[in-house]
Amino acid sequence: MYREVKLEFSELGKFLFIVLLIVFYSCGKNHQSADKSQPPAKVENAKKESELSTVTLSPKAEERLGIKISTVINRKLPGSLKLGGEIIAVPGNEVRIAAPVAGTVLKSEVGEIPIAGKFVKRGQEILRLLLLPPEKDLLGAREEVTVKQEQLEVAKAQSERAKQLLASKAISEKVFEEVQVELTRAKAALKTATARMNLLSGTDLDVAARNASTLVLESPVEGVLQRIFVAPGQTVPPSTVLFEIASINPVWVRVPVYVGDLAKIDLQKDASIKPLGTGQDLLSLLARPVQGPPLSDARSASADLFFEISNNDRFFRIGQKVSVSLLQKSPEDSLVVPISAILYDINGGSWVYTKVAPHVYSRRRVEVSHIVNDFVVLARGLKVGDQVVVAGAAEIFGTEFGVGK
Repeated sequence: MYREVKLEFSELGKFLFIVLLIVFYSCGKNHQSADKSQPPAKVENAKKESELSTVTLSPKAEERLGIKISTVINRKLPGSLKLGGEIIAVPGNEVRIAAPVAGTVLKSEVGEIPIAGKFVKRGQEILRLLLLPPEKDLLGAREEVTVKQEQLEVAKAQSERAKQLLASKAISEKVFEEVQVELTRAKAALKTATARMNLLSGTDLDVAARNASTLVLESPVEGVLQRIFVAPGQTVPPSTVLFEIASINPVWVRVPVYVGDLAKIDLQKDASIKPLGTGQDLLSLLARPVQGPPLSDARSASADLFFEISNNDRFFRIGQKVSVSLLQKSPEDSLVVPISAILYDINGGSWVYTKVAPHVYSRRRVEVSHIVNDFVVLARGLKVGDQVVVAGAAEIFGTEFGVGK
């Protein structure tokens, strides 16, 4: 009987062990299934970008806004080669002014020396140069002042004696006038000698400037004061560069081009210039090709092309880097839309409005490759056959954001 009971307990234990294994396996499997089915992120009320920018207009509103539609097509247009360029001054319009003789730099009579970056007019005084005497010995300058003072005293005495003799008619008026001339010369010589002494001793440069000759240095061109190399009170030897001025209207754009691409570029077409750091293609300006110096760089296998651009508003600076688009000779299939279809948001993004249904328009983001005449070549964003708004797009844009009528 004992064996039978022991056998029954043994079978019961095996049964319970199997049941526990099944339960644990089922729980682990369910837990893994739950982990696999749960997404890593949950987005509520998700919508596509096109659904957020759809505008429905009434037929009357379409008529009032003057909506016109055009179909996106493929056209044979010249391709574009985008390169980097640099704004430079027109050769001959960037000048450096050097000291013709030794002297001391003084500020302008109308004020301080202009700071670098200031726009100056042609003929505007920049600074003055107080000319140094040939001798630079301070002791000699003091001795010269002493001598000139004695000469002045002698001239004064002769002038007084000449007055008395003229009153007694002992001399003629001609002799008296000659004595007065000598007195004037003695005064001028003492004034110059005193100025030299003050200049060489470094005391009171303003007094020295009033008593000695100064050379006024003016701007030879209208432009921007690029650099100032001296300071007031500084003594400079001959041929020292004092300041540099560059004319900034017009300016040139220097574009280094890989020599293997020169044959592809249409050198007779204007280049499209755009400042770096902006995505607004409306800021692109046209620069006409000009004949510049035939420069090349053997290290980079490049040759330089030059284009001239107007800079009336002083938007470009000398040395500024820009983006340049050059048109190629051979045309290629391009996805184009009229330039009037492109809109730009505050961040420089490019958009168009496409007609997706009767009276329904959707704003679509596009990427502009380049502009050829009145057409915009698109890199992506649309396909052939899409209908875009070419007239009234700005009005729809205003309507969408609550600023239109």
